[in-house]
Amino acid sequence: MPAHSLDGLMKWIRRDEWRDAFEEALERHLMTACNRAGVEMSELAEALGDHAQTNLWGCAFEDFLTREDDAGRNIVDDYLKRRGWKESATDRRYMTGLRNSVMSLYEVSAIEPGVSFFARDLIRGGDPMTVSEHSAPRRSTNGTASRRG
Repeated sequence: MPAHSLDGLMKWIRRDEWRDAFEEALERHLMTACNRAGVEMSELAEALGDHAQTNLWGCAFEDFLTREDDAGRNIVDDYLKRRGWKESATDRRYMTGLRNSVMSLYEVSAIEPGVSFFARDLIRGGDPMTVSEHSAPRRSTNGTASRRG
């Protein structure tokens, strides 16, 4: 994760008004796979390890940040409106970027370690995009990765 803090937003998700909605989102992300594997969601850390379980939670969390409830409310908008004054300008921009992002699944190829790689959206389709960044993968292999787009 970049040098941005989502700590306040992670605490905000525990508020009564957001807790149940997030739990539902987490279940939507994980329940089918857990059922097929015969694993309870509460057993994920034991079955996969803490790191993998944390990544799965983070994926559901970031997707939840993009969603609106039935009343059209969004947790990032709510948090920034009520507590954004406590965040740095950089963190507010990062949260807004997450809020406006789209969750997808990308095939990663043509990796140039530390330079760039191609990412093709497997859900929405389209041509591969070149992703250039200093944090590009360090190994030259092809695979599938989950990234925000």
